[in-house]
Amino acid sequence: MPIEINVPGSKSIANRALILSFLTKSNTKFKNLPNSDDVLYMQKALKKLQSKDNKISIYTGNAGTTTRFLTAISPLPGKTIKIDGNKRMRERPIKILIDALNKLGANIESKTGCPPVTINPKKPKGGNISLAGNVSSQYVSALLMLTPFLENDSKIKITEKLYSKPYIKITLNLLNKFGLKVKNNKFEQFSIKGNQQGKKLKTFTIEADASSASYLGAYVLMHPGKEVQINNLFKNSIQGDIAFLKYLKKMGAIIKENKKGTIIKAGKKLKCLGEIDMNSTPDLVMTFAVLAMFTEGKTKITNVENLKIKETDRLEALKNEISKFGIKVKTGKSYIEIIGNPKLEVKKKIEIETYDDHRMAMCFGILEDIFPKLKVKNKKCVSKSYTSYWGDLQELNQE
Repeated sequence: MPIEINVPGSKSIANRALILSFLTKSNTKFKNLPNSDDVLYMQKALKKLQSKDNKISIYTGNAGTTTRFLTAISPLPGKTIKIDGNKRMRERPIKILIDALNKLGANIESKTGCPPVTINPKKPKGGNISLAGNVSSQYVSALLMLTPFLENDSKIKITEKLYSKPYIKITLNLLNKFGLKVKNNKFEQFSIKGNQQGKKLKTFTIEADASSASYLGAYVLMHPGKEVQINNLFKNSIQGDIAFLKYLKKMGAIIKENKKGTIIKAGKKLKCLGEIDMNSTPDLVMTFAVLAMFTEGKTKITNVENLKIKETDRLEALKNEISKFGIKVKTGKSYIEIIGNPKLEVKKKIEIETYDDHRMAMCFGILEDIFPKLKVKNKKCVSKSYTSYWGDLQELNQE
């Protein structure tokens, strides 16, 4: 019998839904809202935006989605708002989004092109803008959620190849659920009517987070005989990262569904993914880079240049930590290449640096009970997305 795990709700869905509930004045009651740092920062910020204060300071830690979405909608209340984050957030770019918002008629300042950001009380009117799609899809999502509430119609033209398209699909799906219309021309141009009201959504259930669930699936593949059932997550999920099921299956996993969720168990052998483009699923790179360490042959994960501007430079971080195991690993501008060893043994003490990045902690965390001398540092950083992670891993381990 599989062990049932209730993975927290998707923070990607949650933060978008919270923004849209705020903008449509829906006062939506959410089910399975994750108790993660990013979502808590969003909830606190939205309460501040609803206050009567004319000067507001908002802190977002290292929450990229929260920071970018809030920067986009903060001109609407007509207040002076400062948005700031931690040291790493102050290194993460936001200039492209600020330039687009100012072109729409806002007045937003940033001295460095990164947070802190000051939003002056000037409401954007709308209009036509161009936006590079190869830096962060969060910029596009932020503008798609803002523009229906502007006075004039808007058009967003995407230049360069659009990265992380599944996250745009989540945004469009949720806009539709809240009764907001966007005309999508092949993800190359979006046309948005102004002065939309949307519809009030009374209740909304948030799916289990597919990115977080991927670590439990990877754990099972590293522990033949184990079986996990991830409740409230199905193959027809609106999340792009549901592709983790397809990747796991290619590596030998046996995957089934029932009425409650998805069941994953290991197959006979852990198979190599070979060369795989993960541009659409960058948050899964960590999971499958660690699994690649234990497969026979070369795994090359390509087209993931945007990993360099995440919570840390994830390509460099993965290279640093994987090499501690004596595994051959190299990185380039947009790829990571790993030559695995199915007979890998670790007898020396290894400490994994997490770089205050929740995904670094979770992907290497699946190995701690395999290698007793392995220690993941700063485990608390998983609170960014999955506060109950270590407890859930322990539950799987006790089976």
